Amino acid sequence: MKAASMASGGRSVYVFSVIPRLARLVQDSLAGVNVIEVEYKGSVEEKYGKKVCDEEIAALQDAEILLVDNNLLAQISDKLPKVQWAQGTWAGVEVFYKNSKLPAFPVSRMASHTFSQLMAEYTVGWILNHERGWLEARQNQLQGEWRHTGNIAYYRCLKELTVGVLGMGNIGKEVARSLKAFRSEIHAFTRTEPSPEHRSKDVDKYWHTGELADFLGHCDYIVNIMPSTPDTRGMLGKDVFKHAKKDAIFINIGRGDVVSEGDLLKALDAGWLSAAILDVFVEEPLPKDSGLWRHPKVRVTPHAAAVSRAEDVVEAFLLNYKRLIDGQQVSHVIDWKLGY
Repeated sequence: MKAASMASGGRSVYVFSVIPRLARLVQDSLAGVNVIEVEYKGSVEEKYGKKVCDEEIAALQDAEILLVDNNLLAQISDKLPKVQWAQGTWAGVEVFYKNSKLPAFPVSRMASHTFSQLMAEYTVGWILNHERGWLEARQNQLQGEWRHTGNIAYYRCLKELTVGVLGMGNIGKEVARSLKAFRSEIHAFTRTEPSPEHRSKDVDKYWHTGELADFLGHCDYIVNIMPSTPDTRGMLGKDVFKHAKKDAIFINIGRGDVVSEGDLLKALDAGWLSAAILDVFVEEPLPKDSGLWRHPKVRVTPHAAAVSRAEDVVEAFLLNYKRLIDGQQVSHVIDWKLGY
């Protein structure tokens, strides 16, 4: 989106988000700009299911530039007649497709180097945790037992692992870079063969559509970072994991609907996967009766691999805001046809 008209003075920035301190940080960074915070009427715990009320919609009627949580914007984008550009606070965009109308104005998804690094830290941290048996060591501690068993006694070095990354956007490239620093072998799965200028120097081998089974068969760890799109939903479902390398571990920090809960449990029970480390799920919050909670091969975290921290959101917003008022192209605009 190019918007030279936005360079004129008197513009306001509206902030509508559950993230604490967001409006204040924007105001501190934009002296002379009127920053209007529309009070979020729900609690943080309600953020996934919170319905936007009429009072909140009324307060946003004059908004032209909007910094907003994706799940809130998805409910009301057709009720905001003046918005010219919105910056989302989330990386994921699938929530918009749950409504009949997609936004008619450009929406930038949340993207920052820090966000990518947080995802990479989660991935590296859990690989180390799993390889060295730290959770087992903690349980031994609680029992007052000094034991050298299992992964506590014998573990692999990161340089001995082949890690497969599905999805090579900013996050995938940072995961690859972080693991390559430990000399892991990195394989990447993408829809198409990337051009030379888009290839990552940290990837040892690229695989693409039609080669999924072979890709899975080479990886000690399978890390999904793909967004939710018609092409990716269920991509790792059915019996796909039967092609995985023996004792492979699945890490999902992308989107939960890449594989159904039933198909994932089947893969674990059949021995196609030795473990699953999950931060995202088909339904969130994960229902209490889900079979994933207590499965011995599963580790669950509550969609917290990388959170939208106020400082990082503001940094991403300010970069785009400057582009906007300078009449330049804002970045990371969602392509509604591609789904990211």
